[in-house]
Amino acid sequence: MPAGDPSGPEDGSVLVLHVDDEPDFADLVAEFLEREDDRLEVATATNADDGLDALAERPVDCVVSDYDMPGTDGIEFLEGVREAFPELPFVLFTGKGSEEVASDAISAGATDYLQKERGTDQYALLANRVRNAVEKRRSQSALAERNRRLETLVSNLPGVVYRCRNEPEWPMEFVGGECEELTGYPAETIESGDVVWGEEVLHSEDAEPVWAEVQSALERREPFEVTYRIHTADGERRTVWERGRGIFEDDELVALEGFITDITNRQRRKQELERKNARLEVLFENSPDLIVVHNETGIIVEANRRFRDELGYTQAEVVGMAVWDIAVDATEEGVREIERETGVGDLQRFESTYERTDGDRFSVVNHLTRLDLNGRERYVAIGRLADH
Repeated sequence: MPAGDPSGPEDGSVLVLHVDDEPDFADLVAEFLEREDDRLEVATATNADDGLDALAERPVDCVVSDYDMPGTDGIEFLEGVREAFPELPFVLFTGKGSEEVASDAISAGATDYLQKERGTDQYALLANRVRNAVEKRRSQSALAERNRRLETLVSNLPGVVYRCRNEPEWPMEFVGGECEELTGYPAETIESGDVVWGEEVLHSEDAEPVWAEVQSALERREPFEVTYRIHTADGERRTVWERGRGIFEDDELVALEGFITDITNRQRRKQELERKNARLEVLFENSPDLIVVHNETGIIVEANRRFRDELGYTQAEVVGMAVWDIAVDATEEGVREIERETGVGDLQRFESTYERTDGDRFSVVNHLTRLDLNGRERYVAIGRLADH
């Protein structure tokens, strides 16, 4: 069923439905309300049934209703509105004023109650009540929507969101997300202080450097990022990455808020890759073969120790040279042709003549292969002296 958009239109306009059994008075109220505030648009109905039909046909931001009407009175109309639109602002605007009517209206869920009076000042007051009621509902709806989105975000984050005090024990005021999946502890045990993050979760050897890094960032009023180890409830050790920031009110630090995620597997992969790279570096540097790496334009980007020693170059000297500066029988066109014929993983065999820095020349049997390093082409030539 139609109802007013809780967030409201961008121009701030407000559609009001005024229900009163006196058509002339209903039109008069509409005229004065629209005159009081050009953001107000007023539609009218002369009885409760027509009012409910109007609510079903178009979105309305606020209902203003008389109390004393034939058939269904204002309270009964309010009850019908509340069944369909529990949060729709409803102002009872009635000439029958009594504490009993006001009490019944509030009990039935009226947003506000206003007694009709003589003169035009009442319309300014009514317009103000309508604006206040609609703005309050829109603000509440916007907050509820933000909270809903935040809850959805938190429930789908691969980690923990938190709010804590800036103390070495990191006492947590709020913990959301995958707390138990990450730590083994339910969120409420950490929020209550039964489990203290800085003592029972954070690895003791990492406590001091984490504290120092966070305090340094807070002094600069900048976000912080820290990586550290934690102990889970079952004794497992994990590595986490945390990003957070200080929350300041009136220039005073009141809390920290941030996000923590498990990077244990990523850290293991990184360490394994580093170990693998270290092994490959040892093999590369200590190979008895002459190994040179060049890019797709034929420019040398790396050469191993045997290559450098054999030709008499330092690494700084050889990097940036072209292949044909070393292989004197090669040409730029010839190198490009060999590159085009070499697919990823292929192996091309050919002989070259290398020239040392002292001008001496020697023959080399090369095996060339092509690598694809994240979209970057590299060519590795592994050579041995032809007379070996």
